[in-house]
Amino acid sequence: MTGKFMNYSYMHLFNHASAFSRFLLPVFISLLQTYPVYLQEFTYKEQKEFAGFEDYVLMSGFSTFRNYFAVTVGNNHILIYDRNWNVTYEHKGNPDARAGVFVFSPDEQYMVFTKYKYENDIAVVRLADMKVIQVLNEPKGWINDVKLSDDGKWMAACCQDKLIHVWKWDGKVYHYKYRITDHSRETSAVAFNTGGTLMVTGGNDYKINLYRISDETCTLLQTFTLDEYYSDIAFHPEKELFVVGGRQRLRFYHKQGAEFRMKEDLDFDVNHRISFSPDGKYLAAGISNTLHIFQEKNGSYVEADMIYRHSDHVFGGAFSEDGRFLTSCSSDKSTIIWEVTGITPTNKSKLVEYLGKDLTNAQKQILRPDIVSKIINRANRSLTLPKDEFETSAAYMKRKEMLSDEILGELQKQLEKEYGIKADSRNTVISIPLQDLVSYNADLKIYKIRFMETEAGVDIPIEEARQLKSSHEKALIQANKTPRRDGKSFIYSGYRLQHPNGKTYDVTPVENPFHGKTQNIPGRQYLFDTEPVHEEDRQFAEDLSDHHSLALIFASNVYDTYGELVNPVFDARTIGAELENNYSTYVEIIENPTLNEVASRIREYAKRSYSDNDYLLIFFAGHGTYDEVFKEGYVVFRDSREDDVAKSTYLSHSNLRTMINNIPCKHIMLVMDVCFGGTFDPLIASRSRAADMYADVSNEEYLARKSRYKTRYYLTSGGKEYVPDGRPGQHSPFARKFIEALRNYGGKDNILTVNEILQFIEKVDPQPCFGEFGNNEPGSDFMLIAK
Repeated sequence: MTGKFMNYSYMHLFNHASAFSRFLLPVFISLLQTYPVYLQEFTYKEQKEFAGFEDYVLMSGFSTFRNYFAVTVGNNHILIYDRNWNVTYEHKGNPDARAGVFVFSPDEQYMVFTKYKYENDIAVVRLADMKVIQVLNEPKGWINDVKLSDDGKWMAACCQDKLIHVWKWDGKVYHYKYRITDHSRETSAVAFNTGGTLMVTGGNDYKINLYRISDETCTLLQTFTLDEYYSDIAFHPEKELFVVGGRQRLRFYHKQGAEFRMKEDLDFDVNHRISFSPDGKYLAAGISNTLHIFQEKNGSYVEADMIYRHSDHVFGGAFSEDGRFLTSCSSDKSTIIWEVTGITPTNKSKLVEYLGKDLTNAQKQILRPDIVSKIINRANRSLTLPKDEFETSAAYMKRKEMLSDEILGELQKQLEKEYGIKADSRNTVISIPLQDLVSYNADLKIYKIRFMETEAGVDIPIEEARQLKSSHEKALIQANKTPRRDGKSFIYSGYRLQHPNGKTYDVTPVENPFHGKTQNIPGRQYLFDTEPVHEEDRQFAEDLSDHHSLALIFASNVYDTYGELVNPVFDARTIGAELENNYSTYVEIIENPTLNEVASRIREYAKRSYSDNDYLLIFFAGHGTYDEVFKEGYVVFRDSREDDVAKSTYLSHSNLRTMINNIPCKHIMLVMDVCFGGTFDPLIASRSRAADMYADVSNEEYLARKSRYKTRYYLTSGGKEYVPDGRPGQHSPFARKFIEALRNYGGKDNILTVNEILQFIEKVDPQPCFGEFGNNEPGSDFMLIAK
């Protein structure tokens, strides 16, 4: 199901250009170029459905950085999914308590959900290991709602006991802070404004109370009397405005002068939840069996669209912070994820997109709205522009890399300021305060400590550890600070504990708090870069030097906007196992990567050195597409967007040819099990390999002859057409034959050549394509040597 309606845009203003002075017009045009998202229509399209739950689905939604997705079911069943849609946490509480509600922390470190074991308790789950770290039981009745402030500092819950319960976060756990008694009946809804200074509460006494909340007190500012029960309250993300969803009306309260006043109301019966889009331009509400979308126009909200898809009551919807998705949930026992366009993401989501990497725990922790805005405003606007038709993919990727370095540098500056980090006079060594001592293992002589929101291990003898425990307030963590080549950011390395006794001890952190992490790429990072690597990585690089055969495999089952596939990862793992176990090949498999992850990993392989006898196989499995206008084929990745006309979120075949051809490995073969893979090269080479002429040549001489010439071959699962994914767990037709070729192990001579691979896959339907690209030399071949 799809739909659309027009958003207000700068084009509306353009019709009245005469009102602009000649001085302002260039500024206006500059805004059009810098913020093209405002020109987009709002559209929605069904992307994914979770159906068949045992009971109604009360609530569903994404975490801040969209690494988690949660669902609560009517029989008090809660599920948390990771980014690949695997269930990572599942809990069934007392079914008589019915479905609870949940909220993710703004730094994505934990999630809070109600009705953990009983109808009146609240669980705090640490997302890193999916452990319940705290259970709150101050409420004495059925909990109706729980919300967090946008910095995670405050948590408030509404309950049957007529109270509003408020807790404060200290960095580790929540402490009970306020017990608000101003309602005379059951309380039902609560919301915080942006900044967490105001809190609005509602009860079945037909009252809405507005409070100012601080560390010292919680002060009642205003009371509004209604004539009905209501379901939810939501604050606008940017304006001083909140909306109340009731059994008969939606009421909008705007701040006028020193007080809030109701400006408008709409006649709609809201089922449960109401949710603003991250830019506040849209409001979603469940009404009857539809999800209604309201749009802001001239300062007021009007009904803009209704999404008909569920067969029973819709309890509401929730937008993701990056503005890309909207969820709906219903008593038809399903929840649906809708892909949407035309919504501006939060500045926090923009920052993550610009960085192109997952944030560390410390980086997530400091991203308050004021810091995020400061970093975004300092970004070079020319680097944030979208790709246009005149910019090559290589230039665009370079620009994104420059932007990422710039954002990382600003983040690092803020980290040093927020955590009270001191640098020496040359700004080459920093000193970091120690947050906490966690525990000591006397057998291993390792002290687990904590600094900058990450745990770390310290190798330290027992006696010195005992001394540290009694005087840890004086201890510091030191690290080396080295400028990167770009000069925009720094490399932080060589972490060590400065003991109060004057000695230093090596520190191994779980993550480097200053460095963004490459998103969801398994395996070691910076292996072939000039940045520091851990000792295990050095050993890994030495082990790799013994391999003359390498395989870099990208496989994608999961996509943000494209339909999911069932076999690519399964195919990749099987092929990888064959290569590793039977061909002495070093294999790296990267599952469900983004475009940036693919480009970054190929770049790493292009940085390392190779011998003349090294063979590199690069394999892609997943979606592919072809643009009839551009006459170009593309590989599709997890974050590729179907509405991306410029194809800036795809990897074009022409760009892929250039990237792979410039890897300094002499012998490279590219295999693509993707749709339209044959468009990689418009000139399809002959399949004849004339291998018989080498029949009387020894293996050693054959290998020597073939290794003289540079190899650049490609093999794809089809031409200019779609190719089948295959049945679940049965491999794609192309991968099945490719695996058969590998399991032939090169026949009698144990040398598997391209010609032998072609003999296995040539009858696959559709017809695979084979050819050469780049500066392939005549007489070359790509070979895998079986054990």
